[in-house]
Amino acid sequence: MRSVASKRGWLLAASLLVAGLAALGLVVPSFGTANLALLFLLPVVAAASGVGRRAGISFALIAGAAFNFVALEPRLTFHIARAGDLVTLTVYALVALLTASVAARLAEAEERARNDARNSAALSGLAQRLLTLSNRASVMAFAGKAMGEVIDVPCTLAEVVEHLEITGSADEAAARWALAHRDVAGKGSPMLPAASAFYAASRAGHRSLIVKVSGGAPDVKALSLLRTMIDETADTLDRLDLTHREAEDRQRAEANAMREALFASIGHDLRTPLASLRAGIETLAGADPSQLELVRGDALRLEQILFSLLELARLQSTTEPPAVEAIDLTDTIASAVDAMPAPVRNRLQIKIAPGTPLVASNAVMLHHITMNLIDNAAKYSPHDSAIGVCVTDDGTGGAILSVIDSGTGLGDDAQDLFGLFRRGRNADSAPGSGVGLAVVDAFARAIGHDVTVSNRTDGRGSVFAVAITGFPRE
Repeated sequence: MRSVASKRGWLLAASLLVAGLAALGLVVPSFGTANLALLFLLPVVAAASGVGRRAGISFALIAGAAFNFVALEPRLTFHIARAGDLVTLTVYALVALLTASVAARLAEAEERARNDARNSAALSGLAQRLLTLSNRASVMAFAGKAMGEVIDVPCTLAEVVEHLEITGSADEAAARWALAHRDVAGKGSPMLPAASAFYAASRAGHRSLIVKVSGGAPDVKALSLLRTMIDETADTLDRLDLTHREAEDRQRAEANAMREALFASIGHDLRTPLASLRAGIETLAGADPSQLELVRGDALRLEQILFSLLELARLQSTTEPPAVEAIDLTDTIASAVDAMPAPVRNRLQIKIAPGTPLVASNAVMLHHITMNLIDNAAKYSPHDSAIGVCVTDDGTGGAILSVIDSGTGLGDDAQDLFGLFRRGRNADSAPGSGVGLAVVDAFARAIGHDVTVSNRTDGRGSVFAVAITGFPRE
């Protein structure tokens, strides 16, 4: 659209042309009626092209009157004495009106073409600039500024209504309606026109964007351009999200590959010497039995930690659930007890309720769950205290495996005990790396078991319980 100053300039130019041509007709009477009639079409063209059709028609009438005044006999009057002059003036008027209409149409077509080119350039510039931005904040800031510049009205772009600094209830209702329906609302629109501003939401993108236009709704073309820019911004944010997710997936895949390689290397390089160490300890003769048992316990603990870390890595690198089969808890507990050092085995008090059903579990994982719970109880209980291992029927066809220690009990950090490399408040009084209970939690969740921990009712220790579903019978 032409500015007011530009329109005033064209009107002034057209007026000066009328005055100049009238002066020419007065000064040079012999200039010729036909020549002067053609020249009087110039202000008509200027007004129609620079201002519009109405201005062109107005100047056609003004120029026709001036032409009659200075060129037609009797001159310097608006009287027409001859029929031929009347025809001349009529033809001039028709030509002037037609010229005004054609000039206005050409000017409007030029203006539309200029606006389309400007809008296309604005969209192209927005798209190219958005491609260079790498975070959501910079995209939102640049897009909001660009929208305001294109429609020449202050705009605020946001992903949520709260970021628009809305104060009135009418504006909040309009903004929320527009965002929820991905449409327009507010001042100048049919929906909630009582608002003090106009709101438009994106039609594209997974997450809606909303723009606040101060003052009211823009015209149809400006609104179409505005909504196209909002959609372009929403698509850009979606591309950014996708790019970030792809980068995170690549980093995760690289980390998983490195972790698998690391644990594979650990398993290959350490398992063989550990096995040799255990075998060598078993064949030693003449050594102090108590010291030998301590070394054997350390070797067993190191082997258990290594296995647990390898299994944790394997669980995290695969989406396939572990195989579940029918398990007899009596065999599981016996196997775990045999794997413990003699000082720990001697402290165990095992109680298995008669008629305990077969449970649905994974033999290897349940074996290590039991070992880790017993080992944890042994570390945090007095060396001469008993460790209870109990199996009871849960009343629904499953069983509960409980390991009961005689330690100091649990504090307010109980929920942190199952985190990898996390240790409780008594960590300084017992050896360990914070792996055992993390393994218990990870293995239990992988095979569908529920692990709970609580203090003993007599206040003399804690109870770790694993709820295991029964194996379905045919």
